[in-house]
Amino acid sequence: MTTTSEPAAARAADTFFTAAAAGDWDGMRAAVAEGAVFWQNVDGGERDVEQVIRYTGKLRRTGGFSYADVRRLVAPDGFCEQHTVRFHDAAGTTTAEYAVCVVGRVDETGLITRLDEYLDGSPR
Repeated sequence: MTTTSEPAAARAADTFFTAAAAGDWDGMRAAVAEGAVFWQNVDGGERDVEQVIRYTGKLRRTGGFSYADVRRLVAPDGFCEQHTVRFHDAAGTTTAEYAVCVVGRVDETGLITRLDEYLDGSPR
């Protein structure tokens, strides 16, 4: 977890990913700038935050997910984060794990303007 003395990009990443895992849609929205763009290598399509929230909500319906093995590099205008996404069933048992790398850009106010997500589609 970051503190207020840490870079805004780190705070934005913490806020966004913590909110996503918790199903806190307002928290996700609070971390992104108006017009933010989300891209994923799986389909190459760009989305807005509302589309990402709908998709994340679908992922949570199966039991949810968590982030593990988080490694993050922070720059003044963004971050690069590697993590493992662990999907769980309703009983909390891990059903799948995927390696992910996310490159995030933030604006001068510390809000995410773009997230590029690179997913290794083969389960671990």
